Amino acid sequence: MKMLTRLALNNNKKNKARSILIMLVIFLSTTLLSSIALICYGSLKYQKDNVKELYGTFYGAYKGVSEEQIAEMRKRSEFTEIGKSAVCGEVESEATVSLQWMSEEVGMMTNLKEQLEEGSFPKAQNEIAGERRFFQKLGYENVKIGDEIKLSYRRSNQEKYQETTFVVSGIIRSISEELENQAYVGYVSEDFYTTHFSENARRYMAYFSLSEDLGLNSETAEIEAKELAEKCGIDAENVAMNKTYLFFVLSPDMESIMGFILIAIVVVIFSVLVIYNIFQVGIVEKIQEYGKIKALGATRGQMKALVFREGMMLSVIPTPLGILAGIGISCLFMNYWISNMAPFGAETKISAAYISVPLLLLCVLAVLATVWIALKKPMSTVKKVSPVEAFRYQGEGKRKKGICKGYAVMSPNRMMMANLAMNKKRTVGTMFTMGLSCVLFVVAVNYTRNVDIEYAARQDLPFGQFQIDLSYSTTDTAYPENNLDSVLKENPLDAQLVKDLKSIEGVTEVKIGKQLYAHDEKGELHSIAVLDRKLFEKESKGAGVLGTVDYEKASKDNAIFNGWSHFIADTGYEIGDTVSFQLGGMQGEIPYQGELQGAFGSINGDWAITEDTYKNLGFADAEENIGTIWVDCKKSESKNVEAAIKELLENKDHYELSSFEGEVESLDSMMAIMKIMGYSFLLLIGMITFMNMANTMILNVITRKRELGVLQAVGMTNQQLNKMLRNEGLLFTLGSIVISLVVGIPAGYGLFLYGKKAGLTGFDVYHFPGVEILVMIFVLAVLQIGLSFMLSRNVKKESLIDRIRY
Repeated sequence: MKMLTRLALNNNKKNKARSILIMLVIFLSTTLLSSIALICYGSLKYQKDNVKELYGTFYGAYKGVSEEQIAEMRKRSEFTEIGKSAVCGEVESEATVSLQWMSEEVGMMTNLKEQLEEGSFPKAQNEIAGERRFFQKLGYENVKIGDEIKLSYRRSNQEKYQETTFVVSGIIRSISEELENQAYVGYVSEDFYTTHFSENARRYMAYFSLSEDLGLNSETAEIEAKELAEKCGIDAENVAMNKTYLFFVLSPDMESIMGFILIAIVVVIFSVLVIYNIFQVGIVEKIQEYGKIKALGATRGQMKALVFREGMMLSVIPTPLGILAGIGISCLFMNYWISNMAPFGAETKISAAYISVPLLLLCVLAVLATVWIALKKPMSTVKKVSPVEAFRYQGEGKRKKGICKGYAVMSPNRMMMANLAMNKKRTVGTMFTMGLSCVLFVVAVNYTRNVDIEYAARQDLPFGQFQIDLSYSTTDTAYPENNLDSVLKENPLDAQLVKDLKSIEGVTEVKIGKQLYAHDEKGELHSIAVLDRKLFEKESKGAGVLGTVDYEKASKDNAIFNGWSHFIADTGYEIGDTVSFQLGGMQGEIPYQGELQGAFGSINGDWAITEDTYKNLGFADAEENIGTIWVDCKKSESKNVEAAIKELLENKDHYELSSFEGEVESLDSMMAIMKIMGYSFLLLIGMITFMNMANTMILNVITRKRELGVLQAVGMTNQQLNKMLRNEGLLFTLGSIVISLVVGIPAGYGLFLYGKKAGLTGFDVYHFPGVEILVMIFVLAVLQIGLSFMLSRNVKKESLIDRIRY
């Protein structure tokens, strides 16, 4: 046994190139497996450890619930906790500000009580609590406990604002980063709510937790909640589940965990093929040595054990190093992730126990199993071959009898094709394993290409650096001047504003979008978005589109579209119905009848028509009915341009200003983590791909030193040798690229469709990763040509006699 171990060790030392390449592949595979496993484990454990602080402890909530329905809930033993919350009304402010009451149970279940920085939650009718940003939006920069504040408040948009005085009872710690145009909430007492709302008018958000005796998991909890809602007389569609809490407390969703498991399986399969290919490519050289050992008396079992030990010895050093590298990568990721998670929740418990020893041992076993599977075919080959066959072995088994077609004149390309044809299995195997690594690259790059922060931001701000929208209501009976019909007639976004915006230094382009209002047969007010061809086609490619959404047909038929497909049933119309409206703008109103041809997933309007339909109906004046203005400028000028825009808007009402930079910042934290994971995976896959290609070319030259020496002895020049090796490498690269494109592009598109269906941010319209694929092809070609050049130089350093005797 010691002799076999020494032989295996010496063989590995003798074949340094092969040994180093295998060790590198094992190291990278171990790094991938261990980092993926620890990131999965660490993220799940972190969330589970801090789930209450981050997401509260409630299972879900029922919206629009009455006191009688809550009484029915309290009768059922399935509910272990029930809390009430209610929206009390809105506050007059440039920002979206509202007042809310919540019971003590809701404060505990949502973890809001833990966020109280100082003071207490309101108890008296005139007390109020909120984040500092809430008070700042009302004009109170440095508010303190006990300070009096005044605000204008109303219960609904059927009432006028009334000035109300409050005493600050508590200040809540900000638990999220401030986003552009976000909403703000102030918390008032139960006395305030019951005083301002009659018993019949009170409607609550009922938070609840369910009994553990029900044996629910994260998938069945929502089904149970809907069934209980119906039993309590509550509309089942009005349930909102705390899905993230349920995911970590009840049981992790297998679909999410399977994603990690699937990646791990792909890594194992990929590693098996690469390690197998490294062993198999060099089998022509090694099999003759094994034949000599067998001729000296080694048994079949000993030959099998020899190859097995060679492979396993090569795992001794890279496996622990890969585990350490995996630990390092996972720790870096977890530290980054936790630091970015902190703004989204309460103070969380950051633990160092995100390294699972059993999981790492499982990774080690997986790597060793990977090496063992990769060695099975070489072990079987060595075990079966006889000493006589070993000296004749060429790696292709039995050769078919037939006529060998020759050429009167040989060239480097013909020599290349002859060599590849003689070793078909090796050629195909090499192309397949290299192609697989490129497939993984193409699939991964489809993910990273479509997770685009700027693209996601463009869903809300489709053009330029700034967007000015009309701010309006459609149901404000107390202040009808705030409704869209009045706002459009007031014309705050007029032609003079557009002209002034164009004159701002640094502005490169200003575009406008039109908007109309509509009164239906019941007299209700609706907003009508006017979409030009480019915006129409963009929205038609989004999620949730229904019916026939074609710009030419819509313009020809003067058709109309619903703006929110999810709520189309609430309108009373179906696709194909005739819609009757009184459309209006600055010019007055005109009767309209048109076919409802489709619905968009979500747009900035209740309904939509094309720009051509807008003109066909007589709304042709370019200076009227402006609903949106987009302003573009150089990124370096954005700060100065923003200040100038705000100055122009100072004396105007009914507008909302958004910036592209603000949209990007609001998405950046979440998307950055996803992109880091994607690009890290790409980097490791790319390294393994290069190792595989380098191994193929190095062993291809090493095992053919004698052949190349003979060819040069009979007249092949150094230039012809360079050309032959270069073309061989290019052919391998071309085959790999073809495989990667044929398999990788459909697989990558499938991943995109899954991401779009799952609602992943940035997955809306498919972007083919053409640039990334061209870069991959270019890099592979450059690396291959560089390797060919270095190997050719290395071969030529040895004399012809040494090569022929090799």
